[in-house]
Amino acid sequence: MIKTLTAAAVSVTLVACGAQTPETEPETAVSTAEAPAESPELLGVFTGVLPCADCPGIETKLTLTRKGPGWGDGTFELVETYLERGEPVVTTGEWGTLRGSATDPDATVYELNPGQASVRYFRVDGESLRMLDRELGETPADMPYTLTPVETPTS
Repeated sequence: MIKTLTAAAVSVTLVACGAQTPETEPETAVSTAEAPAESPELLGVFTGVLPCADCPGIETKLTLTRKGPGWGDGTFELVETYLERGEPVVTTGEWGTLRGSATDPDATVYELNPGQASVRYFRVDGESLRMLDRELGETPADMPYTLTPVETPTS
């Protein structure tokens, strides 16, 4: 009987000490990186010669870039060259979209530098942009305040 108990004890010990296969849990990849931001998207590049009080005109190039597809705001670059005056003046900043002008409550208006003293407004006029005054009013129709598209996204 002692031999049987000893054999049983040895068997239990061997089973308890035998090689165990560790339980494996499926590995889960945990990423600490945030989801990628949307890529900026070109809304358009617009050019024209705007009126100037004391020079032949201001050659103007406005590039509007959206924060991403479908966004109504983003960044801009405005390059203005006063004709017969020298080097271009480059202004960069943010822009947003407004609904309505002083004369058209349904107009789409792009506001450059919202909330700043240097704010400018451009009303969408078909494929072109028409500059508005500081009160969102129309500029004189007989003056060339229109920028026309030279580059637009191909969608």
